[in-house]
Amino acid sequence: MSKAAIYSPYLDTFGGGEKYMMTIAEVLAGESLEVDVLLDNHLKSVGADYLKSELSKRFALNLDRISFIKAPVGKGSTSFMRSFFLSNYDILFYLTDGSVFYPTSKKNILHIQSPLIGQPAKGIWGRLKLKGWDLIIYNSDFTKKYSEKNWPMKSEVIYPPVDVSKIKPLAKKKYILSVGRFFGYLKSKKHEVLIKVFRELYEAGQLKDWKLILAGAASEGDKPYLDELKKLSQGLPINFYPNIEYDDLIELYGQSILYWHAAGFGDKDPTKMEHFGISTVEAMAGGCVPVVVASGGQTEIVENGQTGFLWNSITELKKYTILLTKDQKLVDKLSSAALFACRKFSKLKFKERIKNLLKGH
Repeated sequence: MSKAAIYSPYLDTFGGGEKYMMTIAEVLAGESLEVDVLLDNHLKSVGADYLKSELSKRFALNLDRISFIKAPVGKGSTSFMRSFFLSNYDILFYLTDGSVFYPTSKKNILHIQSPLIGQPAKGIWGRLKLKGWDLIIYNSDFTKKYSEKNWPMKSEVIYPPVDVSKIKPLAKKKYILSVGRFFGYLKSKKHEVLIKVFRELYEAGQLKDWKLILAGAASEGDKPYLDELKKLSQGLPINFYPNIEYDDLIELYGQSILYWHAAGFGDKDPTKMEHFGISTVEAMAGGCVPVVVASGGQTEIVENGQTGFLWNSITELKKYTILLTKDQKLVDKLSSAALFACRKFSKLKFKERIKNLLKGH
């Protein structure tokens, strides 16, 4: 039986990159490979059983046949130990944060999840390490565009797996939904922008009987930011759902008519833009019409005027929102088109692309 290794240094953050890598693990195990998820010193201290259980639950994955093992990777490992250890594997997938090492598996694949501006191939040792890798897989054309000149090697784009088959349109309510982490440090999802726009439209009588629903993960450190947003929302029909259960989120996707997303608005730095936009795809699967900022990976998901709207200014966001609240035929047309378009980002498509990487191996 062929052996595969998966290494994601930030496995305990349970983000989009971790879902991507663990879905690869599930696919490989389904192809009868023996799969090991490699744990460095930090991840080992978090706990193999805990990680396996939480990742399975949070991402609705079957990781039963996958082993989570301590390995000589990451901080504290030596090149000799790592090289000897990895040589036992037929294929290695590594989610890089910009750091890279010389791999010794038979086939070695890097995954890049967000624009990486650094140049790992500077100097002889850097170029040598990069030569050991066979392929980079990017999560979007956007990520590839802003990384490939710094990572000069063969690459392809494989969009993230989205559980579009699990999300269905339900009886619709006058909800505008936005999903994104309440990240108090970066404030990257621009919740305050959406609240301000909603207030202006609501107080102008343009959103009578509508609600704005804000959902997403929030840690203890994000609480002050969440409190700040709630203060901004006083007197408005705005509901907050921090750390919402996935089944409840699926219900909101199905019930909502519009989907707003503002991450990247006003930013020139590509690292601050949405690198792909999984929540936008999920919303489309629920029959929501996306009205999202025209930057980052969002432009690969939404076709302006066909499956939703892309906006560059607050004026445009308001214009498209008002248009949709007044034109049910347009909502129905765009919702149907969005439902069809989201299939290209399905888990099934992802599985096919990953299986293709194994061919000839």
